[in-house]
Amino acid sequence: MKKHLKIVSILLIGSLLCFGCTAKTDNTTPLSVDVVYPFSEDYSASFKNGIELAVKEINEQGGILNRTIEINYDDDGNNTNTAVELATMIAEKEGFPIVIGHRSTDDVLKVASIYNQNNKMLFAPIIASSKLNLTGNEGAYLCAPSEDTMADEMVQSMGTQGISKIAIVHSAGNTYGKDYVQKIEEHAKQAGIEIVDAVSYLPNLDYFRLYVKKWDSMGAQAIVNACVGKDITTFYEYLDKTGNTRPIFASYDIEIQPYSIPQSMINRTQVTSYFNNTATSGPEAAFIQDYQKTYGQNPDLPAAQAYLAMHLAADVVNKAQSLDVQTIKKVLAENSFDTVYGRLNFDKRLINGIPVMQKIYVNNQLVPRNNPTGGGTNGE
Repeated sequence: MKKHLKIVSILLIGSLLCFGCTAKTDNTTPLSVDVVYPFSEDYSASFKNGIELAVKEINEQGGILNRTIEINYDDDGNNTNTAVELATMIAEKEGFPIVIGHRSTDDVLKVASIYNQNNKMLFAPIIASSKLNLTGNEGAYLCAPSEDTMADEMVQSMGTQGISKIAIVHSAGNTYGKDYVQKIEEHAKQAGIEIVDAVSYLPNLDYFRLYVKKWDSMGAQAIVNACVGKDITTFYEYLDKTGNTRPIFASYDIEIQPYSIPQSMINRTQVTSYFNNTATSGPEAAFIQDYQKTYGQNPDLPAAQAYLAMHLAADVVNKAQSLDVQTIKKVLAENSFDTVYGRLNFDKRLINGIPVMQKIYVNNQLVPRNNPTGGGTNGE
């Protein structure tokens, strides 16, 4: 009798354990993913499109851990205080452990520790800061080429075009601009390119004329634009009004949102960027075709980056077969992933392998300098 009771007890316990496993596996509740961006701004539309296209494909392929996904669109207004408030709220919620977004470098550096302290991760697809590899930023992963990679490409391009003296203009107090300039200085020194002047003050047109006069006297052959936001518009307005004839090397920020660029300056501008929007083969071409079919227009860089980050979040969790952050981080460290740019991996928390290139304006559209065959995003 005792033996019979023992067998029944074992079977009952086994059944309960099995029931628990089945309940977990058969969870059909949608996974809710938080995406943070200045969604109240018109320029956010393509970023949102990239997310939605990726979500559609992920759900068609079985979702994440066999659960469909839905998106919470969180608008931080490109404001650091709002970004911190949102990050705090999101980090304290249970659910999907990877957050996607934030528009600015300063915001990401502020919120990285908030996510990390609450056992969450941030995939940052728009910024370019290699500082994410530093201690204190363990919560954030850079899903774009770093400012160091892009500064290197910019300087190499200057060298091949015979440029040996440059002037730099960047935005005062902006982390991205300062870091980008620092990397340009490092690579320029290695390449034997002299920086004759570096300024971060654009008070008025008359003051800017003094800059131009100084650059003329020092033989500056090109100008580097590391400005952000409204400073980009002001910078180009001043260049136009002072009759600039030098080539302008601009950072990728000019491709994140539309800026008003005078026609006289468009053809003088080269942008160090990525995402080959004229690709005719490979994963970039496939993404372009799917985006055009879905939205009736060409994708831009933010659309591609949003699409990359959403698919990457799904792929790593599916590969980890877990929502546990430490397990996900281990999978990120030990594997490579198929993306819109091909197969990529991470160096600590910086993504590796996205090709960087120079872009130029053709018919007011930014396209790769070595393959200007159409497509692109409007520069006006």
